[in-house]
Formats: sequence, structure tokens, C-alpha cells
Amino acid sequence: MEIRRIAVFGAGVMGAGIAQDAAAHGLEVVLVDQTEDGLTRARQNIENSLNLELQRWGITGSEKKVLLSHIKFTLNRSDVGSVDLVIEAIPDDLAAKQDLFAQLEAQLEQICPGEVTYVSNTAILPITDIALKMVNKERLVGMHFLAPVPAIKLVEMVRGVHTSQATVDRAKELARRMGKTPVDVLENPGYITARLVVPLINEAIMLYQEGTASKEDIDVAMRLGFGFNKGPFALADQIGLDIVLGWSEHLFSELGETRYRPQALIRNLARRGHLGVKTGKGFYSYETHVDNAEEKI
Repeated sequence: MEIRRIAVFGAGVMGAGIAQDAAAHGLEVVLVDQTEDGLTRARQNIENSLNLELQRWGITGSEKKVLLSHIKFTLNRSDVGSVDLVIEAIPDDLAAKQDLFAQLEAQLEQICPGEVTYVSNTAILPITDIALKMVNKERLVGMHFLAPVPAIKLVEMVRGVHTSQATVDRAKELARRMGKTPVDVLENPGYITARLVVPLINEAIMLYQEGTASKEDIDVAMRLGFGFNKGPFALADQIGLDIVLGWSEHLFSELGETRYRPQALIRNLARRGHLGVKTGKGFYSYETHVDNAEEKI
């Protein structure tokens, strides 16, 4: 059955980005959040993103209006109605994700004519554990999108112990519909992207603290020397220093290897609320920033 209407739970940077990208590819989207402020920020962030596309002549004013008309912003879960697929984009809290999927399953199985596919956008948690309270565990799959979602063409496809092939196939159908390239990943800690980027950022911080080079020169070296779009410090700011810190803590706890140990500099910046692009200051300062309600990459 073709995917036509989806619901996204969590209107932070990731949830808003997923909603925007799905709507841009012709899907009807219901974006659900717990607070009016969260929905207001999400709408503003989407409009800001579209305005940038307008300035670049990437879209027209009419296309912007059509895209926004495909997204319904709501606080009420009952507004979701009948959907083909649900994407959870809330913070990486295992208990919260387990409860959300159990509640959504109980609600949607009564009103949706077909079998709903359930998706978690977790960057680090095992899909098998997230599905623990679900009845239809075979219908949950991980799709780890990366921010900014409309620009990044990768999605990590994570299969849990119970995930069926039909569920994976349907999630890949959505990924391709949204112009993404899906890569298959086992549910090992950190998958591919977080597992590799945390040691890179940690090592860059150590080089900086040792006085080997400035942040700027380290970023330039990685961009020009290895073709990175962003150096490790700019990348950490884009991801969000709170998110990098959470990934580091999780990987260090799971694997116990020092290369994943959270760096004090990131911890101190996060403690002061300097989280990167989304707050206007992180390793670097930014003139403008995107407000964020939660968030995760």
C-alpha cells in the first residue's frame, strides 16, 4: 500500500525537518507536539527554511504555500486520524519512546484501515528495546535522519530483533520517496554515524586543547584535506553540543572505551547553554540561529 499520509511526533529541529521534507515530496503530514510553543517554533523554523529557498530561487512563493498546506500542526493526538506511517522524533529517552509507541499503537490500530508502520528516529537506542511494550513489535523500524533533514540525503535503516522485512521495505519506500539513500545498520551502539563522529570530534577537541592548532585551522584541514563539508567543530555545532554530549555519554557507557569519553569542553559549553547553531553560540558564534524545542539529530 502506497504511503500517502504520515504523522510525526515531536516538533523539534528533527521533527520539523522531517515534516518539511516529507511535505516537499507530496506527503500529507500531521506534526504533533506537546506544547503550543513547540509548534510555533516548528512552524517558524520551517518557514525560515523555505524563505531561504525562496531567496536562492530554489522554490517559488506558490510552492512554499503548497508545501505548508500539506502540514497540519496540532497538540491533539486524536487529530492524527488515519495514517499509513508514524515517525517518532522525541528525545532519546528509552522509557518515553516505549510509552509513546504503546499508546500510539493502542490508538491507531482502532482507526487505521491498513497496517501502520512505526518508525523511531533514534540515533543511538536499540529498536528492540524501544518496541518492548508494543504488541506488533514487527512493525517498528529505526530511521535515523540527519539534520538538516531536507539537505542530508542519508538515512540509517535500523532493524530490531522483531522487525519484519515488510516493515523495512516500507520504510525504505518512504526514504526513497523523500529522496534519501537508505543504508542498512545493525542495532549496535551508535549505528554508523554517531559511532564514527564522536571520536572525530573528541580528537579534534584534544588537538585544540593541546595547542596543536586553532579550531578554525583544524576545520579547514579536514575540509580541504579530506573533502569534508564541515570540519569537526562546525559539525558539532550543527549537530548540537547537547546531542554530541548525549551520544558520547551513551557510547562511553555502552562500550567503555576512552575514545568515546565526553570531553570537558563540550560538557562546559552545554552547561552554559551554548549548544551550537540552534542557540547562536557553540564552538563558534552565529548571527542567526534556529530555535529548538528539544532536540536530536
